[in-house]
Amino acid sequence: MVVAKIEKSSVARILKNKVRRIKNDRSNLTDRLVPILLVVSIGFALAIGSMWQKIRNLESAVGIKVAGTKVATAGNTQTSGTTSEIQKEILPPNYKLGIRFNDVIVKMVQMGAIDKDKFLKLYEERSPLTAAQKKLLESSSGDEIVLNQDNAQLILNLLWPLGISNKAKVLSEGPMGTQYKDKVSSFASTAGWTLGSKDGGSLFNSLSIISLSPEQENLVKEIADSIYRPCCGNHTGFPDCNHGAAMLGFIELAVSQGMSKDEIYNKAFVLNSYWFPQNYAELATYFKQQKGIAWNKVNPKEVLGVNYSSGQGYAAINKELQAEGLLPKVQSGGGGCGV
Repeated sequence: MVVAKIEKSSVARILKNKVRRIKNDRSNLTDRLVPILLVVSIGFALAIGSMWQKIRNLESAVGIKVAGTKVATAGNTQTSGTTSEIQKEILPPNYKLGIRFNDVIVKMVQMGAIDKDKFLKLYEERSPLTAAQKKLLESSSGDEIVLNQDNAQLILNLLWPLGISNKAKVLSEGPMGTQYKDKVSSFASTAGWTLGSKDGGSLFNSLSIISLSPEQENLVKEIADSIYRPCCGNHTGFPDCNHGAAMLGFIELAVSQGMSKDEIYNKAFVLNSYWFPQNYAELATYFKQQKGIAWNKVNPKEVLGVNYSSGQGYAAINKELQAEGLLPKVQSGGGGCGV
């Protein structure tokens, strides 16, 4: 009996010691895990805070609400519920271009650069022209041209044939009149113009619509060679697409009507923004977010240059914005590459 009691006591003591060791081990494990869990929690909180700070910075930069949207990682695009603020910045409503068509449209109809019936039919199928817009095809107009989202495409199509058909040094001495003289009918600006009574290739540099002095010719060429568009890598002195041709038409009108060089760049800046709203919304975001410059403080001539407004220049900016998750999305269309 005594032996049995000793054995039971020993067993009890052994079990008691094991329980104590297990409790101590658990306590030590907890002591080790608490600091680790604390560090992980702090790191997670800092990451979340950093992400929301970037989102708030984006909201401030482009004036859009990002809450509830998807923020881009490299290769993805940020989507947004509203883009009204950035659109107001790049697309000023009812913007006065400072030029008048006068008798230019009527001359183009008379000389075959615009076929009135084809032109009207296109817009009957698309969006009928107003009485005032139809009148441009029939009589001279001294009204200042006002640009808005409703007529940006129409103005593009009215300036386009002017750019390819008006006799000018910028065409005869530019790439299309020299290096590509034998292929001039195959470009998008010439082959794509189907609203004339003559084909675009035949119209190229053939009509005396706007008279320019030698000094004005040189100024047109100087300005045209420095303005690019995001749809390709060429400047306006090489108007191989409709946007380039239309911009050239604008420059010729502006120079012939005495507009200053700086003002031409200002107006061209807005024209390009209306014709390429997505591209210029991204450029506005880039200047604000990456350079700390508000859109109304940028240099129009610089932004219209090869580093930002050419196809390759814009692509580099777009890539950088994608990497940062800063791509805005505008709702407006803009001028396409066809009539």
